Amino acid sequence: MISSMDFRNTRTIRTIEWSKKYFSRLCSIAMVAYFIVAPYRSSHYSYLLLAVALWGLPEDRLLIPWRSFLWFGIPLVLFPIIMWRYFPPIWNNVVYWQLGTQTHLLDLNNFFKAIPGNDGWMFRVIQTPWLTDYFRWIYANGFTLPVLIPVYRSFLAKDSLKMIRYSLSAHVLQFVLIFPFYLTIHVNEVWYVLGHPDGMARQLSAADAAVVVVNCFPSMHTSIAFAMLLLAWREKDKLFRWIWTFFCVSVIYSTLYLEIHWVTDVIAGIFLAIAAVKLGDWIISSISSKRKLFLKVNNNSHDQNTPFGLLFRQMKEVD
Repeated sequence: MISSMDFRNTRTIRTIEWSKKYFSRLCSIAMVAYFIVAPYRSSHYSYLLLAVALWGLPEDRLLIPWRSFLWFGIPLVLFPIIMWRYFPPIWNNVVYWQLGTQTHLLDLNNFFKAIPGNDGWMFRVIQTPWLTDYFRWIYANGFTLPVLIPVYRSFLAKDSLKMIRYSLSAHVLQFVLIFPFYLTIHVNEVWYVLGHPDGMARQLSAADAAVVVVNCFPSMHTSIAFAMLLLAWREKDKLFRWIWTFFCVSVIYSTLYLEIHWVTDVIAGIFLAIAAVKLGDWIISSISSKRKLFLKVNNNSHDQNTPFGLLFRQMKEVD
């Protein structure tokens, strides 16, 4: 016979287990509810996007102890936050140096302008106020959200390898790959070259425009979004895969709809994304292979449950 105390304990344990199992979905419901009741909804679209991204998280969560994961998880989840806190001023200084001291080898504005359809006019056949507002929000957040949400999602999935892969294939490697193009090739935004109004309605002065509308080839919005799209399709959660495909394609489309990038910028950005993902895979695979060789030579298998052991075990499973 089960006593009332045992029954209450059992029910409490089941409640705790249920909460753990569906924690991500409870968070998603809470964020959707906040989006519905909060004022200025347009400023909270990112929470709605995060809620959808977390819905199928249990399918991708690894069964490893939180205590072991957090040794890597906390630094990896803080990395993009710190980067976006301190990197933009550094990047602005680089741009000012580039404009003041660096002469580009190629000025492709006139060449790109002369290519039929390269201004992306076909992507602006249908234009409405709500569509313009949508793509302005997409573009304004399309440089960070495609990376941040998958990184946070991977943190909640306790998958440090995916966190590394997302960060590595995005800004870490892409800044290195894209900077030679920005140093040698001069391309301005489409609206600026054609003399049209700014699609983002930024009200830029001539001095500000000289800094903001440069460095267009390749399109880094495109390369970031497409790289994250490729990595998202490695997730088990089908909902996340399709939502992230729609979001990342929207980022790419926004660059053409708003007359920010030329079609050639976008094509180059797609190839850059593929190169970054392939390079990231190669780096991770190389580190994994060297570590396995080291362990084989030293007959060292005692660290399988340490933070480093768990991380490289994930690398082995990927290989």
